[in-house]
Amino acid sequence: MLEINMIDDIYEVKFKDTHKLNVFMSETIKSSVSKLFSASGVKVLINLEDIHFLDSSGFAAFLSLSKEASKTGGQIIFCNISESAMRLFKVLQLHQPLLLVGSREEALRSFR
Repeated sequence: MLEINMIDDIYEVKFKDTHKLNVFMSETIKSSVSKLFSASGVKVLINLEDIHFLDSSGFAAFLSLSKEASKTGGQIIFCNISESAMRLFKVLQLHQPLLLVGSREEALRSFR
């Protein structure tokens, strides 16, 4: 399940009651966050604090959302990534096209 809250002008997306981002959750996040990018200049923080497993559909959803953010002049930043997930981001070379930061506070400071 997703929880979306506003922090000033930034949408923070957090995961509740799950530690996995698999094909089922990927569709939910993609459709929910895509709706946020219907307006231009939207800022979205994806907080992966409780996620310990991502499958290929999760990575694909993140890439898709990043492209969508770029098209609408928005921003998307990912934070609190577990060590195991970060290793996968690096192996798949997704740490370059996606903006990945350590903490929530760092992510909030990173928005323009």
